[in-house]
Amino acid sequence: MKKIVCLLGSPRVNGNSERLAKAFVIGAESQGAKVRFFRLQNMNIKGCIDCRRCWENGKHCVINDDMAQIYEAIDECNVIVFVTPVYWYSWSAQIKVVWDRMLPYISEKAKFTLKDKECILLATAGDVYESAFNGVLESFDRSISLLGLKERGKICAYNVYDIGDIEQGDWLDRAKELGININK
Repeated sequence: MKKIVCLLGSPRVNGNSERLAKAFVIGAESQGAKVRFFRLQNMNIKGCIDCRRCWENGKHCVINDDMAQIYEAIDECNVIVFVTPVYWYSWSAQIKVVWDRMLPYISEKAKFTLKDKECILLATAGDVYESAFNGVLESFDRSISLLGLKERGKICAYNVYDIGDIEQGDWLDRAKELGININK
């Protein structure tokens, strides 16, 4: 049974990104997966200060904030799901700060690594062109390679701006199917 951490990087409640994530979760939970869902908009997560003091005092990071909850969940999970709307051809600010705080996992002093954990990207964009995801995809691919994560899937839903646009097409079905298959 997979333990999944779902990091929701959208500030819009029940927006297209969240609906895509929920479809994935429905599929995963239907197969027995346990999912921890983090709405990053509601969390106090500060930016990385690049102090290189990772793992001092036995903690991932010297910054005292809600990222500690995410570190704990990531350490215990098998799969990390990164969920974001595309803002200015990149990550939303809510999830970008989490990426920046992944530095402890590649520190020479790391007590935990992400090597061989799995990850998924669920992204949405109001843009009508699929190329709107190029920045996010480049960052995702390079970051997971650096961290040693194994990609299990990507869904980049485009032309979904207004809340509910995600209901058009097969985006939600694809996310649910990805969730169903995550335990295989």
